Amino acid sequence: MRRVIVVLAALALTACAAFRPKVENGQFAVLPGQGAALIAVTMTTFDPDTAQAGVVINGVGGNTSVLAQQLTDYIRAPGDEPDGKGRLFLISLPPGDYRITEAYGSWMQEIGGWRYREYVNVPRNDPFHVDAGRVVYLGQMNVNLNYRPDAQTSDTRVRDLNHAQVLWGVTDTSNIDFRPLSGPGKP
Repeated sequence: MRRVIVVLAALALTACAAFRPKVENGQFAVLPGQGAALIAVTMTTFDPDTAQAGVVINGVGGNTSVLAQQLTDYIRAPGDEPDGKGRLFLISLPPGDYRITEAYGSWMQEIGGWRYREYVNVPRNDPFHVDAGRVVYLGQMNVNLNYRPDAQTSDTRVRDLNHAQVLWGVTDTSNIDFRPLSGPGKP
């Protein structure tokens, strides 16, 4: 039993390390010839055990999607503020124009002893640009999974930069362009 716990702990630590972006000299390290987008994906849900939310990004690099889990993911807030329920993503992308085309989410339902995953999709139209060697900060996309699903954007840079500093070691933000998504983003 002890061996199983040790193996599970090692796997959990490895998984955490896999989500940590590369940082050099206190800055996000961007691959040569590439840029990156920094976005927080959070969710509001009645089912914290099985809920997940994500966004789909379309552009010169093709389609990319990221997915956060309510149960395991968080964004470290400063001081006594509550942590964000979701994940902060650094997404490496070729330079060019992009658009968030969809926010989505899901959770488990049980009806009559049958369990299934309920899905929602919220069409979006949030354009942004990625420059080579730079990180564009897009803010937060909060996916509401309750009653009338929707997705709202906001500028949560204080919380997100705290997370990047405390957990990832980012102390120099000079290669980040702050251009949070704004507006309803409806197609």
